[in-house]
Amino acid sequence: MSKTFVITDDVINTINSLSEDDRICISAAIAGELICGQKADSTLTSMQRIIFSIIRNSVKRSTDAYINNMAATA
Repeated sequence: MSKTFVITDDVINTINSLSEDDRICISAAIAGELICGQKADSTLTSMQRIIFSIIRNSVKRSTDAYINNMAATA
C-alpha cells in the first residue's frame, strides 16, 4: 500500500515553533493519523487539538493539490 503525504515547510516551521512537549505530542498525533489511521485527538489538550487540526488541514490541502497537479500532468 502506498500513500503520498505532502508536508510543507510551513507545517514543519509551525511544529518547530511549538514547545517541546507540544511538538512531540502533535507530531506523534499527525504521524499516528496519517500513517496508522488512528484518531489521536483524545490524547491532546484543547490547545493541542486546535493546532493539530490546523496542521492536519494544511497537510490535507497540500496533498490534495499535489495529487490534482500530478493527475493534470499525467
